[in-house]
Amino acid sequence: MTSGFKYIVTVSKAKLVEVDEGHAGQRIDNFLLAHFTKVPKSRIYRALRSGEVRVNKGRVKPVYRVKLGDMVRLPPISVEHSSDKVRQAPPDLIQRLENQIVFENEHLLVINKPAGLAVHSGTGEYWGIIEVFRASRVNQPFLELAHRIDKETSGCLVLAKTRRALLDVQNGLHAKESEKEYVFLAKGDWKVKKRTVEHALEKQTNNSVSSKMIGAETGKQALTIFSTKERFGQHTLMSASILTGRTHQIRVHAQLEGHPVAGDKRYGDFEYNRALQKQGLQRMFLHASYLKLHLSSLSQTLEFQAPLPEELKNLCKLLRKGK
Repeated sequence: MTSGFKYIVTVSKAKLVEVDEGHAGQRIDNFLLAHFTKVPKSRIYRALRSGEVRVNKGRVKPVYRVKLGDMVRLPPISVEHSSDKVRQAPPDLIQRLENQIVFENEHLLVINKPAGLAVHSGTGEYWGIIEVFRASRVNQPFLELAHRIDKETSGCLVLAKTRRALLDVQNGLHAKESEKEYVFLAKGDWKVKKRTVEHALEKQTNNSVSSKMIGAETGKQALTIFSTKERFGQHTLMSASILTGRTHQIRVHAQLEGHPVAGDKRYGDFEYNRALQKQGLQRMFLHASYLKLHLSSLSQTLEFQAPLPEELKNLCKLLRKGK
């Protein structure tokens, strides 16, 4: 019997399970990934598309959220006979992420996410952070991303160990008591002590594989508070607190203000980025430095800090010398 699932009946190796309180509200794809921990993600989605997986005897899309009492048919997926290549999480990657844990208890796991690692697997990414932790902690029955940050961004990332904690964090991120602060290097001498930027944002629709966010009056409201931390002549170290959670919000708002984020290949300045590469910047200079969360069900307010990575500290030292 698999922990967290109540088996009702077995039919030709397929299993019918009932959704309990601990999994109610979870997306069906994540529900399946929690059960088939060693099965490639592509195989899970193929099972959904083909109708091998059924909920209450009907087909569902990956975005369907299971409800308490739903009956889910788990198909007889075999790792050994899967056409997808099954891999073990690289031990060095596991250790690297374990070394980045800044907080852990029975409810939450918080890491200082390294830049260059996606939070979940996808196109061109076999191992995301959530897949690595699931693979390395096989005795953890529930483990989900509580929120997301961009692949090239480093800093505070929260994983939930229970369904209650997941909902608590997601609700807490929108609470007035909660705060999210980022540190980034901006192009140019941004002469502003503190300013709230309110450019509405929407996704640019075109035939490009990689979509972009743009400022548009028809877009969704986006609020960012920018503050100057330190000025290095033609570079400015900034902090940004986001009051809304739009995709690429800080990056687009900084660009629209004429001070794009250093190292940003999508919204940044090519010549500026190339000049900083010669000074050692090989990534985007955007770091989620501080997170304050109010967790209502636990009646707690937790604060997490992620130190600025060494490569970013070293660049700041170089820029100070060149002022």
